[in-house]
Formats: sequence, C-alpha cells, structure tokens
Amino acid sequence: MTLLGCDWLGPEVVLTPIRSIHTALARGGTECDGWWRTSLLGDAAVVHVPQGTAAKDIVFALPQATRVTFVGLAGGLRNQPIGTTVDPESAFVADPSAAAQGSALPADSSFRSRRSHPAQPVQPGGVVATVGCLADSTLLHHQLSSAADYVDMESAHLFSASALAGHQMRCLLVISDHNRDGDVFTSTPERIAGAIDDLCQSIHEDLTGGQ
Repeated sequence: MTLLGCDWLGPEVVLTPIRSIHTALARGGTECDGWWRTSLLGDAAVVHVPQGTAAKDIVFALPQATRVTFVGLAGGLRNQPIGTTVDPESAFVADPSAAAQGSALPADSSFRSRRSHPAQPVQPGGVVATVGCLADSTLLHHQLSSAADYVDMESAHLFSASALAGHQMRCLLVISDHNRDGDVFTSTPERIAGAIDDLCQSIHEDLTGGQ
C-alpha cells in the first residue's frame, strides 16, 4: 500500500528504474498514488523503482508469489552491440575492495522466471556484475570483465531478494554502453531508443493481450 498506493494482489509486476521505460510500459494503465509511480495494466503492476539496492524493497513487500520482470540498462563487458537486449541467468554483487585487489568475484545463485516475453533480439544467458554506482562500473572495468558479461546496479539484488521471497524473477537488460573510458556518462538515449521501444512494445502487448 505504501510503495504502490493501492492494495494490489496481481500475479505479475514489471519494475524499471528508467522513467522513459516506465512511461512506455505503463501506457493506458491506471495510475496509483503511492511513494513509487505505479500503473495497473489489467492484473499486472508496472512500477518505477529507485536505482540500485532500494529496487528490491518491492520484492519483499509483495504479499504472494509473483512473477517479477525487471527492465533496465547495463554496460556490456564483452563488446556486445549497443542496443542488444540480454536475458542474464545469474548475477553477483561486486565488492569494490576485493575487486581492487584483483581477487575473483564469485557469482551468487539466482532465480530466473520461466515466463518468456517475445522481445527480439534477446541474448539468453550470461552473468551480471552488480555495482553500487555508475562510477564503480567504470573504475572496476578490468576486474569485472574477467568475471561477468554485463554490469548494472540492480540485477543481483533483485535475483537474491526474489529467491528469498519465493518469486519468479527475470531481468531484461538493454546494453547502453561498453563500460569503457567513462562512456556510461556520455552514451545518449537516442542510441538505444529503438531497442527500448521494441522491448517495451513486446512486454506491453504481453501484459495487455495486444490491446
């Protein structure tokens, strides 16, 4: 009630920290008046969550087993083309102190939803390194690229929270930059606008039955 602004008990929730993605996904929905901007689309809720660790708060607040889909952005650590949509199967929280010493970064077990959105193109699999801020992703590029395929700020927190809370979890990430030379700060929205539009359209059609 506090976060969403309504007593919602639907089977599926879509989360994103990106305002433009939330606007596209929530098109035609009924907006609620909670702490976080939330729109209801049929039985589903689309929620604009904070960046980083706080995004997992809604996962623990859900009162029943729910399908959770996170839609976000990630830096590519393997020269993936900008605009590629990836569907990682695991994630770990990168420890800056350990990474600075060049130590290995073990991946946590994660839980991924069996639900499949018809987004194209999607690269299944891969590991996400989750960092605390954008600056860490750039500073730790060398260490992260030895242990992960992508870097973001939310996936590991959401995977672990969903496993603890008994939810199905899936992350769909659009590659926004190559995580080198500070390009995370200079990458423009226009470079990935088409990929985001396609992904949001496919998810929106899935949630609304094409309406």
